[in-house]
Amino acid sequence: MNVHLVTCGTSIIENYIRRLDPSSEDRRIAESDVEVMKRVMPADPFFRRVYSLLREDPYAMSAEINAMRGFLENKLISKVYLYHTDTGKGLFCAKLIEKYLTDNLIETETIRVEGFGVEGFFEDGLVNLLDKVMDKAYRLLEAGFNVYLNATGGFKPENAILTIAASLLGIQNIYYIHERFRSHVDIPVLPLTLSHEYLKPLKHLYEECGRHGFASQFQFIENYGKNIFSSLRNRNLITIEDGRIKLRKWTYIMLKYILKQST
Repeated sequence: MNVHLVTCGTSIIENYIRRLDPSSEDRRIAESDVEVMKRVMPADPFFRRVYSLLREDPYAMSAEINAMRGFLENKLISKVYLYHTDTGKGLFCAKLIEKYLTDNLIETETIRVEGFGVEGFFEDGLVNLLDKVMDKAYRLLEAGFNVYLNATGGFKPENAILTIAASLLGIQNIYYIHERFRSHVDIPVLPLTLSHEYLKPLKHLYEECGRHGFASQFQFIENYGKNIFSSLRNRNLITIEDGRIKLRKWTYIMLKYILKQST
């Protein structure tokens, strides 16, 4: 079974806007996140107009679908999970793609990622995205499915982190659509693992932060040395405050799944 995890952006609505007259009512709607949110239902006339264009030319209208073109044409997709932001446009585009794939007999599920729709909460959005994608990927890999990561839509810097996380989990198929050349690109996936040097101290921090919310800086340096401590700090994996070490939120989430594989 081939399962694709797809990060979903807003290319559909952006491509729709390009086709509209500047003074049109649909353009006014499409440029407003609030107005788009009101029209997420497939029965809405605005939704139907956008979907009609998507159905006519899916590869031009949707970067996410374009990235999947080879898989779709060769029937190499069994199920799709669409990860979208908690914005009107993010949800709208995800629902359009869900309808298109469902109409083409591909089981599809949309998954909302909270935190990206609120200014100043980037870290929370990243943590939620990592947690949801890694949890799904871990479960699917454990069940023996072929897992693909489509890192085309939205989440630009976050997709870079997702690619590293996917490599650490063992996903061997990561791809995207090249923004300039509009062509499918398979990302080379190195077999990444945590080195033994870092595995034990990171596991210690994960367990201590899970129990107490922090680990003692003094005790950690006593156990693992200043070099390991400095390396983790310089790599931006931890924060230090009043002699307490805390894992960054995204570090904690990644370790949550990576350590499962090492046991």
